[in-house]
Amino acid sequence: MSKIVVWLIKNIWQKRLSEKYKNKYHVMCRFYPTCSEYAVLALNEYGLFKGLSLARLRIKRCTIDNTESCYDLP
Repeated sequence: MSKIVVWLIKNIWQKRLSEKYKNKYHVMCRFYPTCSEYAVLALNEYGLFKGLSLARLRIKRCTIDNTESCYDLP
């Protein structure tokens, strides 16, 4: 099941929607790797439930109030 989610992230978000979103809202990811790359790494490493949980926590940290930028791996 996690392979399906990884495929969705790579083929739908990263290849089709990511650039449109960045251009429309003029955003730049402050984290390395990006949240979608982080989600793929977490899903591959920890499986579906823990991987999605880690990805969700990472996305929650990506707010206007959070001014830190960092290198962070799951």
